[in-house]
Amino acid sequence: MQEDFNSYMEFFKSQPLKEKQSIVIEQLKMLAGLTNNMCKELDVNNELLLNKEIVDLNNGDYTEDDFAEALIVYINSIQNSLCDFSNKLSDVAENI
Repeated sequence: MQEDFNSYMEFFKSQPLKEKQSIVIEQLKMLAGLTNNMCKELDVNNELLLNKEIVDLNNGDYTEDDFAEALIVYINSIQNSLCDFSNKLSDVAENI
C-alpha cells in the first residue's frame, strides 16, 4: 500500500499545477459525495455546500483565489457531513 501511494505521489508531483488542482478537486468531490451518502444512509438531513467558486472550477475558468475558496467550501461540506453523521451515530448508539 505504501509503495503504491509513493508511486502515486511521484506521478502527482510530476503534473503541472492546473492538473494537480484538478486531481485535488476531484478527490474532494468524491469525499464530499461519500460523506453525504453516509448521512443519507442514516436518514440524516445533510446537503453538499455549493457556491460560485465551485461553479467556476467546474467550468475551468478560475483564479487561484477561486481555487482556495472552493477548497474551503469542499472541506466545510465534508466537515458538516461528518459532524452530522457522528451526531446521528451517537444518538443511535445511545438508544441501543
